[in-house]
Amino acid sequence: AEQLGVDPIDFRLKNALRSGMKNTQGAVPAGAIRVDEVLQKAQVHPLWVNRAKQKLEFELTHPGQRYGVGFACVQKDFGTGAETSLAKVEFTADGKISLHHTAAEIGTGMSTSQAIAVAKWLGKPATEVRVAVTDWPDLPVITSGDPYIMSQAEQDKLSANPRWSPGYASPSSATNSVFYFTHSTREAARVVFTHGLWPAAMAIWRQGTGGGQAAPLVVSIEDARWVDGKLSAAGLEALPFEQLAKKAHELGLVTGAAVHVFNRWQWAEAEFEIDGGVERLPIDGLSLRYGDDAGTDKKQLQTTPNQYRVLNRKRVFIPPVQRNNAAVTYYSAVGTLVELTVHEATGKVELLTHHSIMECGNQISPQLVSGQLQGGLAMGIGHALHEYLPLYEDGPGNGTWNFNRYRLPRATDVAVWAQTGEVLPPLTETDPPKGIAEVVMIPVVGAIVNGIAHAIGHRFTDLPVTPQKIQEVLA
Repeated sequence: AEQLGVDPIDFRLKNALRSGMKNTQGAVPAGAIRVDEVLQKAQVHPLWVNRAKQKLEFELTHPGQRYGVGFACVQKDFGTGAETSLAKVEFTADGKISLHHTAAEIGTGMSTSQAIAVAKWLGKPATEVRVAVTDWPDLPVITSGDPYIMSQAEQDKLSANPRWSPGYASPSSATNSVFYFTHSTREAARVVFTHGLWPAAMAIWRQGTGGGQAAPLVVSIEDARWVDGKLSAAGLEALPFEQLAKKAHELGLVTGAAVHVFNRWQWAEAEFEIDGGVERLPIDGLSLRYGDDAGTDKKQLQTTPNQYRVLNRKRVFIPPVQRNNAAVTYYSAVGTLVELTVHEATGKVELLTHHSIMECGNQISPQLVSGQLQGGLAMGIGHALHEYLPLYEDGPGNGTWNFNRYRLPRATDVAVWAQTGEVLPPLTETDPPKGIAEVVMIPVVGAIVNGIAHAIGHRFTDLPVTPQKIQEVLA
């Protein structure tokens, strides 16, 4: 952009990946690509608009310091192309909701977000959450082969087994928790709602003479809405979750569901027979538990009230192995502006402010998103300016390295009291949440290097940019 004499953000906008375009591997990314909105917001931000004027004024009033503003933007994929998980959602007759999940909590807030994710279908978060569950007698899944390199013929042959999947359970990595893990959580909750809570609600609404309060209305499941923990639809009486749970158990309806999911840049789907009807769901394994007072026919399927019945899928639609070659489809975008100064005498870089613009779909927990943004920025700042380990014999393997030598950024290094950030609002309330944990660590690095170039006229290509390196350039 500098060599062409054009605005760097204009340059990016002309080359940005747009919705519906193929990526470099030939795959069409999922949904709307909103990196252009991130760029446009950055382009009109005061830090960017006023950067030339601010540089002139700052350097006139602060002798010995150079002022710079830098920007960088990244549109990064999340996931690995073979994401799998198991989730189980169930409720007791007195209205307590529990969630079991294969995902591990590694500091991403996964356990919190998944508890909250249940509320989309059940009206309130799970009251008990168990994570990193590896033993799943309620839904045995068989896996074999390598999902990344298996042939289509091998996948077709193995998938004839109704309990087989290309993968069992993914580790918590690759920014996969909120999108991929939420999918299994919500699909389990949706089955419980559709075949447990909703028919329980209709049974209550249809009580009474002439078909009850529901008879004069046209009521469909699409009308269902949770408000303050109560379920209503089409103007019907709002029913608290506890009343619905009790009714579902009384009627022997579905009160628990365990699901297995698989994603190869597209969700596997399967057909299951549930209560006499065949449904196609975006899962490849399903097991159901019925209420404490299940009827005779259902009792034959489960010897105790809390036992799960594994459903053999009728057909399965696993994404073709060719998807591995087309590669990623899930992206989120983050742009970061950095305002900094370079001290000529010491070469020290000081961050004055930074502002990030993020696109992550619907936030399940805004507090966790904010924490991920702030933590990722701090990590990126450390990578750009501070953190260094030498190679070979003098490296960390010699046993003399600890935090007295390895320089981590502190609050004073990351403009902790001056940083700001914003999240693009979702297009609709149905937008899925997107993974952002690793994504936010990247653009601040480029923004710092670009800011240093704006300040002193030299562009570094080797990190970290230490005071010594800057002094060598300024000497």
